[in-house]
Amino acid sequence: MHKFLATACLLLLWASASLAQGAEYPKFDFSAGYALNFSDLKGNIQLGHETFNGFTLAAARNINKKFGIEGDLTYTTKRLDGEFGFTGPRVNLFSYMGGPRLTARPENKKLQPFVHALFGGARATVQTISENGLAAKFGGGLDVVAGKHFAVRAFQADYYLTHFAGQNSNNVALTFGVRLF
Repeated sequence: MHKFLATACLLLLWASASLAQGAEYPKFDFSAGYALNFSDLKGNIQLGHETFNGFTLAAARNINKKFGIEGDLTYTTKRLDGEFGFTGPRVNLFSYMGGPRLTARPENKKLQPFVHALFGGARATVQTISENGLAAKFGGGLDVVAGKHFAVRAFQADYYLTHFAGQNSNNVALTFGVRLF
């Protein structure tokens, strides 16, 4: 997993530097960050309110200065408490989504707020039980430009809907990280 993340970060750095040169706005941008999901999974995998930790990787093709199409992959996990003080099973939640994103890029400003609406799927796994369903994220965040091709994702907050076995789960996702452009 560490090799994958290191390779992904190097690819993002190389691609963002080569693709964004000479544009008044970045044609492509990439982000990576720590993901914190406050989830209440429902469906065949029933959980109470749990906090999942993981990471988010996203890429966007910016059509113009404000509008882009974003793809988002998020993996979060949680080790449940077992009986008699033992460690319980691990729950994994993986989502893959895409959709429109609007970003405010004021001239010579370091703050770039954005909003997005992402739609796709999710997969929840507990030991040998897996379930696929629909997913959506609605939210936004704030990037703070820290260099020519680098920004800090100060925060991203999303309403995170998952739909497993005919039941909706209303979740909240928070992300903190970096954006390369």
